[in-house]
Amino acid sequence: MEKTEAWSLYWQNNHQESCITKSNTEDHVILSDIWRCFSLQLSHYSTVLDLATGNGSVARRLLQFNKSLKVTAVDRASIDPKKYTDASVLLSTVHFIPDINIQKLPFDDCVFDAVTSQFGLEYSKLNLSTPELVRVLKHKGQFLFVIHHEDSEVVIPAKDKIKEFNLLLTSGLLENFELFLAGSLSLQQLNENGEKILNNAAWVKSNAITGQVFLAIDKLIQLKNKNQNLVVIMEAFQNMKARIDAENSRLNQLILASLSKDKVKKLCTSLEKLGTKVSFKLIQLNDNAGVMGWKIRGYKL
Repeated sequence: MEKTEAWSLYWQNNHQESCITKSNTEDHVILSDIWRCFSLQLSHYSTVLDLATGNGSVARRLLQFNKSLKVTAVDRASIDPKKYTDASVLLSTVHFIPDINIQKLPFDDCVFDAVTSQFGLEYSKLNLSTPELVRVLKHKGQFLFVIHHEDSEVVIPAKDKIKEFNLLLTSGLLENFELFLAGSLSLQQLNENGEKILNNAAWVKSNAITGQVFLAIDKLIQLKNKNQNLVVIMEAFQNMKARIDAENSRLNQLILASLSKDKVKKLCTSLEKLGTKVSFKLIQLNDNAGVMGWKIRGYKL
């Protein structure tokens, strides 16, 4: 699956954030505070460009605290937050532009007062995207980026999920189920194969992946037993496979995009060479419970 397609499917499934969970209140509080402070330091009616915006999480937070901002939000994926997310009055003023490669921005030089990104900039080729974001910034224009840390609370669990995806995709489970639907494998044989997979000592059991896949397959078996149209069942199965491929691709991209301290320093050095003043710091969770990411902040000289 293409990298962009994986993210398009993700955002079209009504996800509000890319790398934090709805239940993780602390993450939301930390990020909200970061963007509140940034938005309140911007002048009224400042123009802001949000890179790799997804479903507009940063735009929503900025406008929550400074409703006068004029926000343009771009993403390489086929986003449409006003269609795929829950209605939000704050997003009604945002100019969302899908299918934009931030390595080649379609804007004139020196047009934005600020550039932002949350868990997005680092997915690009930084040697191409950083000159572009500096180019479109006005003189003294500010930027703030929240970047993946290689050992963050998001990246470490993602590595475990990738292991599980690899086991799932090489187990033969999906291929066996397709044979069952085609009538080339009996239900008994399918169940026996499933038991072997679950009894494998190397298997990493997770309600988030394994449990959901087996549950989905069980539901499709029930539909087949009820003589549901086989075309409908096969379409549902192919959709499930597409979601598995998309999530696997997305998590692999997340891991590859995460930055070590040395890489963050290198990024900051490259931004300085492009004519900016920049600093970075670690975003830590409370009580030393781990790290969320990096915060990179600066302005154009």
